[in-house]
Amino acid sequence: MDKKARKQIFLVNRDFQLRYVRLAVIVGIASTCLTLILVLYPLVQFRIIRFPVFLPLPFLAAILTAIGANIAIITWLGVHVTHRIAGPIFSLVRHMRHVELGGSFKGVKFRESDDLQYLARNYNSLMHALVAAEEARLAMLDRLEVSIKQSTGEHTASLLVIEELRQEFKRRT
Repeated sequence: MDKKARKQIFLVNRDFQLRYVRLAVIVGIASTCLTLILVLYPLVQFRIIRFPVFLPLPFLAAILTAIGANIAIITWLGVHVTHRIAGPIFSLVRHMRHVELGGSFKGVKFRESDDLQYLARNYNSLMHALVAAEEARLAMLDRLEVSIKQSTGEHTASLLVIEELRQEFKRRT
């Protein structure tokens, strides 16, 4: 499928992303209100604007438009910025769950535009270390198998257990 034809999902982890977008919108509204107070206070103080005729309708419309535009811009930017973090976290959690359920030790790859690249590098380093540990265990099993075969007596059950362990280790690497 062509990359441009594929629709990109920006709300990968809705709860995580919207929690931070909500926080950014609240900060944006507070910032807009504070700016409004700082602009209006001198006008009221020097009686340029009076309370009986507090604010003309076009001025109120401009204030509400500024607040609405502020909310829209912050929401749009917030979703796009958090997408660069939520996507990698979602992918990393999926890979960890796969390993937890007995899957293979495969690395994770993030898009170049994603943040948290260092997390992917460290996770991949961990996966390489786990693969190396599994390979060391396989080598130990091989040595154990050779030792059992060289000893005298019947060890068929032991060899079957070793073969089961070997297959389990190979499946995960």
